[in-house]
Amino acid sequence: ATPPLGTVPKEQPPKPRPGGYDLKIYGPRGGAIPRLNALILDEGGYNPPFLDPGALPPAEPIEPDAPKAWKVLRSRNGNLPVYTRYRYGGTEVTTLVTHFYGDIDSMRKDLMMVCEAPCRIRPGKLEVRGLHKWKIKEWLLSLGM
Repeated sequence: ATPPLGTVPKEQPPKPRPGGYDLKIYGPRGGAIPRLNALILDEGGYNPPFLDPGALPPAEPIEPDAPKAWKVLRSRNGNLPVYTRYRYGGTEVTTLVTHFYGDIDSMRKDLMMVCEAPCRIRPGKLEVRGLHKWKIKEWLLSLGM
């Protein structure tokens, strides 16, 4: 059957190869082709590679329910105020946490425990050496902030 005039026939996407996905558009640049079938669980769900199979589900408390002596507020857009700063052509990376109040020194010590990196107190922000944005955000989410 031919499609009506003025419409473009829909092409079916190519079938994926058994070893991974088709890289004909960009061409392989070397290395192994990722096998995306390994990310599918037996239950049929999607298992991203950064999730640990034995980890708690997201937003589950990692630590006991002792209230912290500090609090981190969200930004105007509703996001957690955790930012990365790249300096000296990307050779020095720091993670910044802002919008907090309470006992700053205990928050600094907690950040040093979570990130396993030095943390400095700056005016209005805490500065952690290294790229720890994802780790800090997951930790703050687990604390219910």
